Amino acid sequence: MSDTRSHTSPQADLKKSTVQLFLAAAAWVGSTALMSFGPSAFWDFDTAITFLAIVANLIVGVLMLYSFFRHLKNMDELQRQTHLEAMALTLGITMVLTVIYGALPQAKVVASAQPANVLFVIGMSYILSVITLWLRRTRE
Repeated sequence: MSDTRSHTSPQADLKKSTVQLFLAAAAWVGSTALMSFGPSAFWDFDTAITFLAIVANLIVGVLMLYSFFRHLKNMDELQRQTHLEAMALTLGITMVLTVIYGALPQAKVVASAQPANVLFVIGMSYILSVITLWLRRTRE
């Protein structure tokens, strides 16, 4: 029995998974915005619609994670190792800074801490970790 799937190059597979991941991430950002701003802007805080927006955001988030794992599988070993190490660094940085950030209101350094601000730390930590690790590895 022969395999009827078309075989593409690893580069083409990676490019395709990159586009799919981008689209999934964009859909998640959009569904997050809808979930966050929709109740006040579009449906006057209707609980049922808000619940549906939350469920939709969860489903799109799971699809984004699935796309990310597929993307990782299409990477070569060096790319995969770089991203996995960047994720480990991001987790550590986020844990340390989140604990500090969460303690600031109790110490009366800031009035309140907004959990969404942690997303900025996560995003920047991951991007900078990937770039730094990749540049170090490709210079060697």
